[in-house]
Amino acid sequence: MNKLRIALLYGGLSSEREISIKSGTAVERALKSLNLTYRVFDPAEGTEFIKKITEYKPDLAFIALHGKTGEDGIIQGVLEFLGIRYTGSDLKTSAICMDKSLTKDILKSKGIIVPESVTINNPDQIDKINLSYPVVVKPNSEGSSIGVSIVENKDQLEEAVKTVLQLDNKAVIEKYIKGREITVGIINGEPLDIIEIKVKKGFYDYYNKYLSQETRYICPARIEDSLYKYIQNTALKIYNILGCRGVARVDFILAQDKPYFLEVNTIPGLTDHSLIPKAAAVKGIDFENLILKIIKGALNEDG
Repeated sequence: MNKLRIALLYGGLSSEREISIKSGTAVERALKSLNLTYRVFDPAEGTEFIKKITEYKPDLAFIALHGKTGEDGIIQGVLEFLGIRYTGSDLKTSAICMDKSLTKDILKSKGIIVPESVTINNPDQIDKINLSYPVVVKPNSEGSSIGVSIVENKDQLEEAVKTVLQLDNKAVIEKYIKGREITVGIINGEPLDIIEIKVKKGFYDYYNKYLSQETRYICPARIEDSLYKYIQNTALKIYNILGCRGVARVDFILAQDKPYFLEVNTIPGLTDHSLIPKAAAVKGIDFENLILKIIKGALNEDG
């Protein structure tokens, strides 16, 4: 392991660049603490990035990129072309999971409960939507709750859709499900304890994720045992249906004892506010060992 050469990738070109840098610097501290050999690379450098990483000849790329070009299969495709192993899900799974609408269609066909929704690519299509308010409007291919809003009427919906279509070529309009926000992290095919997220105001948006000091995280979530296991098993089923690898996080709304699938994150955050490190800590896995598990999983040394 000490001879392993790791290329740590963070930064990137997406709207989540700032979060990626926070995740990446946290991983970098862990790699230093573990005395592993690494070098940092930023794909935002384009052809210079390709030149540098090719010259470095890493044994493994640790991907700490979030959002477009990092989590959607693009960087995975580049690394596969260069013959470099990498952490996380493969090109195909990454591309599917970044597409919220496609992911939900696949999972719904496999019996997973998902909120009723419509996907549009033009504001003119709003008149054809037959969902009762309130609804959630979100970009089809963004993370960190960027561009997400809850709207109460048609005027708000029109504004929200216009905003989303400036960020993405598709807007997902989803029936709002009132319930408990929960999430299940999975490491190398093993579910972690469920986290319940409680915000003081609104929902678990960008502010409440990364800036607020008042967001509360309850882990293990206070859920009856059989339902708890069912939710963990559902998250693992989703992970396997989509072909996820390494670390992933599956988000749900729990309403009337039904877990409604919201989305899956194939490169979850690794910041001091992030959920995977919180859930891992409950299992007695500190941050350095979490990073080591991710590396070993990518090298097929940890099931």
